[in-house]
Amino acid sequence: MIEVNVTLSDGTNKEIQISSSSKIVDLSKNSIVAIDLTELDQLDDLEDLNLCGNHLMTVDLTVLAFCANFRQLNVSDNNLQIVNLDSLRYCTHLEQLDMSHNQILRVNLSAISECKNLVTLSLEKNRLVNLDVSPISKCWKLERFNLLENPLKRLDITPLFLCASLRELLVPETTRLVSKIKKDIQPLNPPALNELIERNRIEFVLE
Repeated sequence: MIEVNVTLSDGTNKEIQISSSSKIVDLSKNSIVAIDLTELDQLDDLEDLNLCGNHLMTVDLTVLAFCANFRQLNVSDNNLQIVNLDSLRYCTHLEQLDMSHNQILRVNLSAISECKNLVTLSLEKNRLVNLDVSPISKCWKLERFNLLENPLKRLDITPLFLCASLRELLVPETTRLVSKIKKDIQPLNPPALNELIERNRIEFVLE
C-alpha cells in the first residue's frame, strides 16, 4: 500500500491508502483542497487519475512524468486557475484530458504536442480569453475538443486542419473563428471543420 497525503476542506489532514498495484486512482468528490501526488511514482502501471469534484486551486502533476502507461487525467470540477501541463509531454499514451468546469485563466498546451494518442480534450466552462491551439496540430487522433462556456473572443483554428480525426469542435457561438489558410470543404478536412465551413463559421484571413 502507498499513502497519499491530502488536506480536506474542513482543514484536516488525511492519508488515503492506495494499493501499490493500482492502475486506476479515483480520488474524486473527497472535498480535497490540497494533495501531494508524489507517492504515485510507486505505481508502475498507473493509467487513470481522477481528481474530479474536489476544491483544488492548484495541483502538481510532476509525478505523471514517471507514469509511462498513463492514459486518462480528470481534474474537472475544481477551482483551478492555472494548470502546468509540462509533465504530460512524457505521457505519450495519454488519451483523455479533462480540465473542464474550473477557473482556468490561461493554459500552455505545448506539452500536448507529444501526446500523439490524445482522443478527447475538454476545457469547457473556464475563463479562457485567449488560447494557442498550435501544439494540438500534432494530435492526429484527436476526435473531440470542447471549449464551450469560455469568454474566447477569437480563436485561430488553422493548426486544427492537421487533426484529421477531429469530429467535434465545440466552441461558443460568440467566438470569432479564423484560419490563415483557405480550405474549401473536402474529404481530407477534419469532419468538424467541414461542418463549420458549411455553417460559414470560419473567417479565412489569408496572409
